[in-house]
Order: sequence, then C-alpha cells, then structure tokens
Amino acid sequence: MAKTMLGYIMIGPKIPLGINWAYYNEYFQWMLNHGTELKNIDNMNWWRAQKNERERNLPSHPNRSPRHIPARILNIREDLMLTQLNYLFGEHEWKEGRYSNDRHCRHCGVYMKEVSEYIRKIVTTVDDLFSFQDNDKEDFESALQQALDFYDDKYSELVKEKARLNLPEYGQRTMFGNKYGWCPVCWEDVIYPKLGWDDRLE
Repeated sequence: MAKTMLGYIMIGPKIPLGINWAYYNEYFQWMLNHGTELKNIDNMNWWRAQKNERERNLPSHPNRSPRHIPARILNIREDLMLTQLNYLFGEHEWKEGRYSNDRHCRHCGVYMKEVSEYIRKIVTTVDDLFSFQDNDKEDFESALQQALDFYDDKYSELVKEKARLNLPEYGQRTMFGNKYGWCPVCWEDVIYPKLGWDDRLE
C-alpha cells in the first residue's frame, strides 16, 4: 500500500525535483504507522480519551478541570508534530532559535521582535485608556481602536498584519511568541495546516 500511495502522491507538484525517494518513502510509512494519531491531531477530545486509569481517577483539584489533558499525552501529540516538522523542513531549519523572538519568521520574513514590541505598545496604551472598573466592552473597543490608530503609521503593514492574532481582547491578553521559528499568523495559516494526516494516503 505504501509504495502504491507513494507513487500516487509523488505525481503532485508539491514534491521538489531531485527528490530523495527513500526519504519520502520513510516519511509516508511513518504517517501510515501513526495514522490514527495524525487523523486526530486537532481532535482534543480524542487525546483526552487517551488518559489511563490513574489519570482518569485523579482526585479533584482547583487547577484541573474535567477537560484537563495530562502533560504526558500532550507531549506525545507534540512529539508527533515535531517529527513531522523534521520530515517537512529539516530539524536544523526550525529548531535553531525556536525559543527566541530575536529572529525573522521563516515564511514571511517579519522581524518577530518588532511584532512583539508593537503588541506590547498597543497593550500598554489600551491599559492607559481603559479601566475594567469604570468602563464596559464598548469602551474597550474604542480604546483599542485609538491605540491602533496612534501606532498606525509607526509600524509596517507586515508587522501590523502579523500581530493580529495577539492583539488584546476584552478581558483577555495573549502573549506573543514564535511557533518553532514561524510567526503565529504564518504558523496558523501556512504551517499548521501541513501537519497531521494526508488524505491522499487513504
């Protein structure tokens, strides 16, 4: 099956010229061996169901809801994702500096430290204009728009676009951090969709 499907998949334009056939055969065989997990990469209910008996019977705790997924299971999921990143991009390509924002996104090229600075200034300005004690959600939206307008001509369109997933929301703040060397927007829009099961292997 693997060889047949491998031949079918290689017809498409996504595989580069000068392909290392043995390497891609190994990759697709790996996918076949982990099909169930890869098909459920986004299904957190499936991962939650993988709890063992001890994990299912843990005593209640204020920091652990019934929807809690143990770190052991989340680590298995992440290991699958990291293995797939290795196959698709090469470990040295995404692993170097993966915890630092002092780098450019591997896809769009935005300088992630600049995105982080922009978000921090937006958050600080909103906090100066808005008080949860005295204002409501409409006031928050107004404060956010004032902050965006104030910094509109101070940062590039690319920086502002790549900050959109981390802008403050009413009652919520999201910390900015690169995703294995990609900015959060490129990760969500371009890279993450490549992970998981390939339907062409059906």
